[in-house]
Amino acid sequence: MYHIKPEKRTRASARLITEAVLQLLEEKPFEQITITDVQRVSSVSRSTFYRAFDRLEDVLALLCDEGFAEAFRQVEGTIPEAVFRYWSKNSLVLETLVRIHRTDILYDSFRRSASDLEEMRAMADDQKQFDYFAAIICSGMMGILTAWVEHGKTESADQVLQQVYGAIGKAMELMFFPEG
Repeated sequence: MYHIKPEKRTRASARLITEAVLQLLEEKPFEQITITDVQRVSSVSRSTFYRAFDRLEDVLALLCDEGFAEAFRQVEGTIPEAVFRYWSKNSLVLETLVRIHRTDILYDSFRRSASDLEEMRAMADDQKQFDYFAAIICSGMMGILTAWVEHGKTESADQVLQQVYGAIGKAMELMFFPEG
């Protein structure tokens, strides 16, 4: 996990580290990036890195948390629209997580972020129902984002949403009217 304290210096170091990781991801696969690479590009010491992060994957977790926070700040329309629009413009971290088979980081980040959304909480009668509701939404969103990356990101956010809405309709039809 990451441990970013609200102190100005700690946040500045974390920003240098995240920017370095993003720069390095443009140059080579995540699996080839080392802490030494991050140190070199960010100019932070190894101890500074480990004060903020336990491992390199935690940098991706912070970037996901920041990404979902940004997407949810800019919700115009539905939450899925905001999420897809954000990740279609900022897909490097998403692509990396899919490639290294760590979509669990994306899922956990979405789940943490979604729990802060009052409009989602208002849809549930109690905490248990909200937990199930959030699990369904988060799982579906992560599956869709993963499929989009695996298909080469050939569709725009709007095209993905059209596909998803059509698929949901067909799934509901199959579930509740199986004989057609």
